[in-house]
Amino acid sequence: MNSKATGIDAIYFSVNDVPRAAAFYKGLLDVKETTWENEHGAEWILDDGSAFGIGKIPGAEHVPSGTVLFAVPDAAALTSRVTELGGKLTGDLRDLPPCFQQWCLDPDGNTFVLHQRKV
Repeated sequence: MNSKATGIDAIYFSVNDVPRAAAFYKGLLDVKETTWENEHGAEWILDDGSAFGIGKIPGAEHVPSGTVLFAVPDAAALTSRVTELGGKLTGDLRDLPPCFQQWCLDPDGNTFVLHQRKV
């Protein structure tokens, strides 16, 4: 049996409120294709074919999880959407040699980054 990992199928965040989190990420990322969505979570396919999802484990205590860098065409232009949708910006937009980064928190306290490559 080959147990070598061949890639990442999806990245998920733990959330408290599935409908609120689903609305936040749909509005922020402008995702159209939903793989699935119900009271326990949701998953979306991004344009590059990768998957991002949210989930709530019934009866489990919520603990914010992970960090994902979302590839976006204009990080600066998207920052206002974060607060409009109920998220928070953590610090200022960073201008690094390879990229622009805006670190953020979703309404459940999960960290994510709006990431714009310069090349």
